[in-house]
Amino acid sequence: MSADPYQLVNHHILLSNSKVCIGKNDDFKDGRLILIAMGKASLAMTRAVVDQLGDQITKGVCVCKSLPKPIPNWKNIQILKGAHPVPDERSVQAGKTICDCLQGLKANDRVLVLISGGASALVSTPVKGISLDDLKSVNHLLLGCGATINEMNAVRKHLEVLKGGGLVRLAAPAQVSALILSDVIGDEMSVIASGPTAADPSTYQEVLTILEKYQLSERVSDSVLTHFKLGVEGKAVETLKPQDSLLNNVNSQIIGSNELSIDAAIQEAERLGLKAVCLSRQMVGEASERGRWFVQESQKLSAGVAAPLMVIAGGETTVTIHGSGKGGRNQELALAGVKLMSQDQKAVFVTLATDGEDGPTDAAGGIVTHQTMERAQKLGLDPDVYLKNNDAYTFFEKVDGLVKIGSTGTNVNDLTFYFKFP
Repeated sequence: MSADPYQLVNHHILLSNSKVCIGKNDDFKDGRLILIAMGKASLAMTRAVVDQLGDQITKGVCVCKSLPKPIPNWKNIQILKGAHPVPDERSVQAGKTICDCLQGLKANDRVLVLISGGASALVSTPVKGISLDDLKSVNHLLLGCGATINEMNAVRKHLEVLKGGGLVRLAAPAQVSALILSDVIGDEMSVIASGPTAADPSTYQEVLTILEKYQLSERVSDSVLTHFKLGVEGKAVETLKPQDSLLNNVNSQIIGSNELSIDAAIQEAERLGLKAVCLSRQMVGEASERGRWFVQESQKLSAGVAAPLMVIAGGETTVTIHGSGKGGRNQELALAGVKLMSQDQKAVFVTLATDGEDGPTDAAGGIVTHQTMERAQKLGLDPDVYLKNNDAYTFFEKVDGLVKIGSTGTNVNDLTFYFKFP
């Protein structure tokens, strides 16, 4: 329930006596209802709204990562497929369709926006003068340099129309209600999906600073760099700022998050008789470093505990790519703990992306026990070599340590576990 997009949305929507209630203290009766859903959980979130409101929806667009079979026949709602983690022509078409859907709205209309992780890439609306290739190149550079999600989104927001509060501008003067499934540490609305319904405190000058920090100023295209410089000079439109009066039309609410999922996991562990400890709710930084840290700290905790133990952490680490291998941050995080777990009897180290898809792979993460190192040695595999080549997927595939759960239809960031049994 804590991360189930259908149940979470269903809990925050109510139709009573022809009055539509959305979230807390946000209801309306007159005017049209326009639905915009985007992200990895968009299908489940949309289904919940359709089941509750049905014919109340005037028109809508749902952008997802994978089209279901069969495709739902939802009245007045277009279902589109975008691309992730790098946008493509489908993402641009999805963005154009959403922009078209928001045209001509009136003050008594209501736009219900359903946002979940992955929307930044699934929906793309490049500003004038910026091409799709420009966006793809910038995304590729940001994903490979170790930039944080906050830094990546600051750059993205200044290259696209819908991001950084842009959706609110397009929807004006209509009212906007947003139900948000957070995949961002701290649940900052301006960062989730690059903040289409939120004010953006970042500036063009900050974006240039980010490029300089990661030595990308000379690697981005001339058109991108020129756009940012024009923005600094006040010759390109800034993102929506906190003082903008348009924000009076917006009511946004976080309905699911990594934080809530951690709490639910702790509650379930304690119900099962385990001692549960949260090591971190904001685990960030280089995945390999965090993996070693998490295992070491968990082992210290387990030394003084006689009962079964679960240690948990939530967050989103990053990977600076040095090699040419295959994997994702959760698999790399697990790989970094293999040697540390080699003498840790009766313990299990598990990492996973809650959406079931870690990086560009079909695995959610990795599972490590003391036997993992034994298997690696028998196969002549050195975890450090695979770590250096960012090739965690190949390593865990060979030692049978990949966590494959399939797409979960939700996304509330990453969870990391350490279990120790007496």
